[in-house]
Amino acid sequence: MGRRRIPQALTPRAVPRFFVPPTTLQTRTLPDPVAHQVYRVLRLQAGDWICLLDGARGVYLAQLGENGRIAAIEASTLATELPFAVTVLQALVRPEKAETMIRLCVQAGAQAIWLAPSERSIAQLEPAKRAERESRWQRIAQEEAELACRAQLPQVRVLPNWLQAFEGLPRPVFVLDEWEGTTPLKQRARRMPIPDALSLVVGPEGGFSPSERAWMQQQPETYAVSLGARVLRTEHAASFALAQLTALW
Repeated sequence: MGRRRIPQALTPRAVPRFFVPPTTLQTRTLPDPVAHQVYRVLRLQAGDWICLLDGARGVYLAQLGENGRIAAIEASTLATELPFAVTVLQALVRPEKAETMIRLCVQAGAQAIWLAPSERSIAQLEPAKRAERESRWQRIAQEEAELACRAQLPQVRVLPNWLQAFEGLPRPVFVLDEWEGTTPLKQRARRMPIPDALSLVVGPEGGFSPSERAWMQQQPETYAVSLGARVLRTEHAASFALAQLTALW
């Protein structure tokens, strides 16, 4: 790769960051949307530095050249990912609540965010709109990940069936719900080794139905946990749980 002197104080946190396809690093040409953001919105010029992220923890400092070209690239690092992969399964909520949830979970370090309709979900998505909504929410996750200095690009999925989505979750699964036998999340986590992966499950505004609770209670490595004495909004719960786990582990 190019060998130009990088200013000593320059780090990925100090420059604008963009997720790009791996081919960008080979062709040294910025994708059109990134070039527009760099030159038209941020008003950067040839000689300025940005950070390019390949979405799989590859981090590169890049010096801008002329006409969207990259003059130099140097490998760098971002130590911002959690040591355990977290998947969030959120019962489908209204779009504005879903977007808030996605932004907060990306900031808190979630690696995957799934949304699926539960029995009491107010919001519903027609199959024709599912791909459109998933694409929009993925763009929001990318923007938030760039802002938050994430080296890994979180993946957003909109799934049509709650039970099938739940069955596909990495174990263990922590369900943020107050069924019988609920223990505080921190208390439950202290009693177990740090897993490589785990899942957080959040219901809709009206909570899970009795049949959903009964079904989830029978699933392997599934635990009902509480976040504390106060009741949180559904779009805030997963990020609050992520913050607790990050502080504990």
